Amino acid sequence: MSRRALFGVVCVILLGLRATAAESKRPYRLPSVDIRERVIWGAACELPGGGGLAFGGQDQLSDDGRPHTRVKRNGEWTAIRGSLRAANPLQPLYDRAIELRDRQRFAAARARFTYFKGIDADAVAERARGESLLLLNRQIGSGLEKLLADLNDAKRTSPLSPYQSDQAARAIDAIKAAAESAAALPPEATPDSVRALSAGAIRTDQAAELLDAEPPARALSPIVYDPKTRLFVLFGGDHCDYLTNDTWVFDPKEQQWEQRHPPAAPPPRANHELKANGDGTVTLTGGYTYFSNTDYCGGQYVDIGDGPWTYDVAANRWTGTGEAAEDDARVYRTGPFLPEYFLEGPKPDPAAHEKRLSDLPPNTWVAMEPPLLPHLNRDWGSATLDPDRDLILRFSGGHSAHGGTDVLHYHLSTNRWELPFPVEFPLGQLYSNTSYPEGYNFNRRPWVTGHTYQNYGYDPVLKKMLFAGQKTHTYVYDPTTADWVGRFAKPEGMVYNSCFYTITICPTPRCTECWTAAGQLYRFDAERYQWVRREYMGEELPGAVVDNSTLAYDSKRDRLLFWRKPYGRDHAYDGQIYAFERKDLRVTTLSPEGMAGAGAIPYLCQIRYDERHDLMLVGATLPPDADGFRRTPAYDCEKNRWISLRITGDDPHGEKGRNVSLGMMYDTKRGLFWAVDTNSRVFALRLDPETADVRPLE
Repeated sequence: MSRRALFGVVCVILLGLRATAAESKRPYRLPSVDIRERVIWGAACELPGGGGLAFGGQDQLSDDGRPHTRVKRNGEWTAIRGSLRAANPLQPLYDRAIELRDRQRFAAARARFTYFKGIDADAVAERARGESLLLLNRQIGSGLEKLLADLNDAKRTSPLSPYQSDQAARAIDAIKAAAESAAALPPEATPDSVRALSAGAIRTDQAAELLDAEPPARALSPIVYDPKTRLFVLFGGDHCDYLTNDTWVFDPKEQQWEQRHPPAAPPPRANHELKANGDGTVTLTGGYTYFSNTDYCGGQYVDIGDGPWTYDVAANRWTGTGEAAEDDARVYRTGPFLPEYFLEGPKPDPAAHEKRLSDLPPNTWVAMEPPLLPHLNRDWGSATLDPDRDLILRFSGGHSAHGGTDVLHYHLSTNRWELPFPVEFPLGQLYSNTSYPEGYNFNRRPWVTGHTYQNYGYDPVLKKMLFAGQKTHTYVYDPTTADWVGRFAKPEGMVYNSCFYTITICPTPRCTECWTAAGQLYRFDAERYQWVRREYMGEELPGAVVDNSTLAYDSKRDRLLFWRKPYGRDHAYDGQIYAFERKDLRVTTLSPEGMAGAGAIPYLCQIRYDERHDLMLVGATLPPDADGFRRTPAYDCEKNRWISLRITGDDPHGEKGRNVSLGMMYDTKRGLFWAVDTNSRVFALRLDPETADVRPLE
């Protein structure tokens, strides 16, 4: 085999993913990878005589989701990120730029929240928290101007190489554009100002990339070695929320990355092939771009097929027959996969919507029909109420549904959905069940689990959402910043295989409670960021079960109530309810009246407390009665009995009375039940037991 051919075959993508529909313009699904491997979707190039370079992919055990740059020395892969950063005089300015990007993202989140709430950006409540858009814009503008000054100072006084000086100059141009955009922003929250803030954050992010010691994170981006220039070449890749087309080279002798800026480049892509030709050129073929498919289990990727492209490493020039693009570009998904999509439609009108809610007829589910709905479908989950911001938070999906990291916000006061950031998908793991990656992704966000069911909930003390479905950590989502903000380790009793099925979270005014498959209870200590085991007395509490159990908080008696039946539709519910009395840490059985009749309840995962009427409403309906009507079961807390109610309208429970993708909540502020289904349709119910034809469940 010739030396040229040898270099072409030894440089391959680790766990390489090649589309089975090669050269097809039809959307397809990527094949999955072995998630037992620590690093997935990465690339490596090993040289025949020893040595090599590895970069990209997700590190499922790292604190930032990245394995970073690794070189092969003496047969071992060695991480060199620390030495790369230490040798880069621009690294502190990179860190500053990332902080400014995060501030811009926060400002965009506040602007979106303000717009969807239909309130003025300078409302008293916003000013009281120091979060008015005017103040945020001033802080961002000041920060950008200071960064500009320090970048110019670094160019004059720091010992920069010609390459580093050029990168700094390019970063200055990008920061100037971001600063000019920030200075022109009005204090009002409008769709245009939200878009401008988001675009400014992207510009600042791109400026930061120019100052870093290594390329930004990416997946499915191969590496090749050019023996003539003795450089490794890297092009493009998938950030999971966007595709890029940047070009980088790595000098193994100097142990240094260099970003190239060719006059033009192939369009952004990932999962392409690179081949080193041995003559100072590299050939690129294939790759995919996004398809933004909203079909059920539909393919999200489509082949580009515009090659071949040739890169002259020494001349820094791409040539090819396809249509070239500006280098360092990004391609995002479109339509409902972007936050800006939900800014379309009529201006939110809280007064009109609140009047509609106050006029709801009793005992009638009413479809709210938001003007724009999220996609894809979000099966296998629940929803949680954020009463502090008047939101429904929805983080559901997995299996055959949406598999991203985004938490949907539904604004109760205006009937509008909000998407917090561009959708990102876990490549070939999308639509899988138990094979979603663990840990952080490139944006320090957790992937959805195979199902989310009830493994997340809003903590009223921390005022953030907790997601405990991942095996080893609980992740924290902040609705104010509209992003994930951290994680902490779970105790041993909450760490078990496929825990996402049965970890069941329940908010209470003083703390969030958690119930496990082993029948253990934990409370969340918001001050110490940890789950604390509850030791209880009395009867043994059974374990939570897939598809067949839940718990709810009875605020009048300060107790937790538990419902559970064996897994599977062939097993009937015995009607028993378990109670955990928080005042004396004792578990008892309630044995309510009508237990035999409760055996007809088909679904137990959504039972929520109406404190005005001291009643637990079941998110399911009973088999049809003699008139063909499906009544709704409920538990009367005061009389300790099962009852049924006549509730009509736009039934969110489905034709069979059992909707495994239903999220149901009780809104104390308005005295309403809310429900969300897999297609993000929203329903509201004003319950009035006195006129609901209450009957004992027999």
